[in-house]
Amino acid sequence: MAVVNESLIRRVFAEMALQKPSLAKFAIVDEDEPDEEIDFRLLGDQLIKNFPWPVGVELRRLFSGSMRQLDRLRLDQIFKTIERSMQFISFVMISQAWRDVENGTLKIPDSLKGDFEGRFLALSLGTYTWIIRMLGNTYSEQNIEWFMPEMTSSFDKKFYAALDFWVPERNEIGHYQINLTAEDIEKRCVEYEEKLTFILERLSFLSKYRLVSVNDIKVNKHKKQDATFKHIIGLLNSSDSDFKANEIFETKYTDSHCVLILKSIKTMDDFLNLSPLVIDTHAETIDAKEKFDIKKDVFLYTKFRSDQIMYVGTEVTEKCDLRSLSNYEILLSEYKELISAFKK
Repeated sequence: MAVVNESLIRRVFAEMALQKPSLAKFAIVDEDEPDEEIDFRLLGDQLIKNFPWPVGVELRRLFSGSMRQLDRLRLDQIFKTIERSMQFISFVMISQAWRDVENGTLKIPDSLKGDFEGRFLALSLGTYTWIIRMLGNTYSEQNIEWFMPEMTSSFDKKFYAALDFWVPERNEIGHYQINLTAEDIEKRCVEYEEKLTFILERLSFLSKYRLVSVNDIKVNKHKKQDATFKHIIGLLNSSDSDFKANEIFETKYTDSHCVLILKSIKTMDDFLNLSPLVIDTHAETIDAKEKFDIKKDVFLYTKFRSDQIMYVGTEVTEKCDLRSLSNYEILLSEYKELISAFKK
């Protein structure tokens, strides 16, 4: 009998190891025990660590002991994992598109200009799939390379069709618009795990990149020497929210107090800034009563209403008002600049 999660983990790990060969060491068996098989739970830990935190934390929940029954709880978590994965990918694509519009590389098509702001005010799985398809096709038509070039081959017609499957299913089942029997739920858990596996296989290239939070940048400058910049970062690829801190010294500086995708943890030369769509509040100092409600977490943009940006936490479950963040006005300004860029 198949074990819950095992097929998903083994298949996605195999794809991830192709993208990041250093992971292959976790699948090596003892040469004296040729019939031995690596415990798939150990491979699952590597999936959690090597996907960026917003995706990895949902996999951690899906792989937990409380999700091993083919019940409504597991079905909802499969939906949540798909939705968060699509949200993160769409934010990566939007962040690059904004940058490419500003530097004159990308021209936003009229079909995207007309609908983007309205659809981006309150997000849904349908919005994520629409953004991924629209920007994927736009970059292909204009022959522009992605920051993550693997997107070009991974995001094809088969991938888009796989995304389209989830939208009506999410609307009906995820929002409890139809009643499912226990047998229906079991069948869908099996079917949806297979479909989730395909999506994660296509996103396995994310393991090649590092998601980091730039908490601070310090300048070191001595007489007759060039300045160096010490970047104090948190590595947002982890199996838990106790993110590893690191220091990177560079002769150039990146953006500060933001979440970046790096092509290598060894250098800050090549990065993509995800602000204001993905933010990290761990470095925020709670130095006033107004900040007492701020939770330390990685947050993702979810809606814009009454001139306020609203975020959803990746680990925090309750709603959080983040308007007292020290850089909130900067985030608000960046959001409005992003929307304006998609009208150009």
